Amino acid sequence: MARDEEMLRETVAHLEQALHRERELRRESEGLLTAVGAAATARSLPDAEAALLAVLAPVFGYEAGAVLVPDAGATYRAVTATETRLSAVRLAAGKFVQRVEGGEVVAVFDVARVPDLQPLTAVPGVRAALMMPLRTSRGAALLLGVHSRAAAFSPRQVTLARSFLRTAGPLLESQVAREREHLGSVAAARAAALEQSNAELERRVAEIEAQRSQILRLSAPVLRIWQEVLAVPLAGTLAEEQLAHVSEKLLAAICDTRAKVAILDMTGLESIEVNGAERLHGIFAAVRLLGVHCFVSGVRPAVANALTAEGAAPRAETFATVADALVAAIRRCKR
Repeated sequence: MARDEEMLRETVAHLEQALHRERELRRESEGLLTAVGAAATARSLPDAEAALLAVLAPVFGYEAGAVLVPDAGATYRAVTATETRLSAVRLAAGKFVQRVEGGEVVAVFDVARVPDLQPLTAVPGVRAALMMPLRTSRGAALLLGVHSRAAAFSPRQVTLARSFLRTAGPLLESQVAREREHLGSVAAARAAALEQSNAELERRVAEIEAQRSQILRLSAPVLRIWQEVLAVPLAGTLAEEQLAHVSEKLLAAICDTRAKVAILDMTGLESIEVNGAERLHGIFAAVRLLGVHCFVSGVRPAVANALTAEGAAPRAETFATVADALVAAIRRCKR
C-alpha cells in the first residue's frame, strides 16, 4: 500500500512537472509568436527591432534591454532602450562583440569578466547579459538584454534565442526589402515630379521667350504717318536690347518705303540706360547714312541728360512736339 502511494506521488509529480513544462513552452511559443507578429507589422526596420526588444523581454527573462548599432568609431551604441540607464551604452567592437556580430547568441555569467562589456559595469543593476545578433543585408545590430542577478540566463534561453533568430532573420530582411522598395518608390516619384517640374519650367521659359519676342515686336512700332514720313513712338524705359530691335525695324522700313524723314517721338519715354543712349546715337547716325533726315520730338529732361552725358547732343533736328516734327517733315518732303 505504501509503495503504491509513493508511486502515485511520483506520477503526480511527473505530471505536474510535465504540465509546468507545457505551460512554459506555451508561454514561450506565444511570446515568440507575438514577437514575430510585432516584427512583421512594424513600419520600418528600427521599429521592428524596437518591437522585438520589448516583446522578447518576458520570453528571455531580461529586466532591461537595448538595440545597439555600429557607428563610425568602431563601437556599438544604443539606438533604442527599454530603460534610460542603457541609453548611453557604448561597446567596443572587440573579439567578444564580433562573435555576436558574426551570428552567435551568448549568455554572459558576469559582465565584469568580459573586457568588451566593461562599460556595462558602470550601469546600475547590471550583472548578467544576453546578446544576440539582428543581422540584415543593411548591416549588423545587436540585441542586448541585462539582468541584475549573475548567471540569470540559462542554456535553454540561449537555445531558444538561436531558434527564434532563424525566424526573425527573414522577417527583418523583409523589412529591409520593404524599406528599399519604399525608398525606390519615393525616388521614382521625386524623379517624376522633378521631370514634370523641369518640363513646366521649360514651358514657362518658352512662354516668357515668346512673350518677350511679342513685346519686342509690339514695342516702338514703326508707323508710316505720311507718304515719305515714318514715325517711331518710344515709351516707358528702353534698354539697349529694345533699341537694337527698334533700329533694325526702322532701317528695314526706311528701305522698304523709301522714306525721306524718320521721326523718333520720345514723349512717352521716361528714362533710358547709358548703353541705350549710346545705341540711340547709333540710330541717328544709321538713319543719316541712309540719306534720311532724322527728327526727334518730345524729349524729356531726364532723357536729354542721358543723351548728352557723353558730351554730345543728338545729331538730329529736335522739336517740342510730334506735331511740330510732322509739320517740318511734310515741308521737307515737298521740297
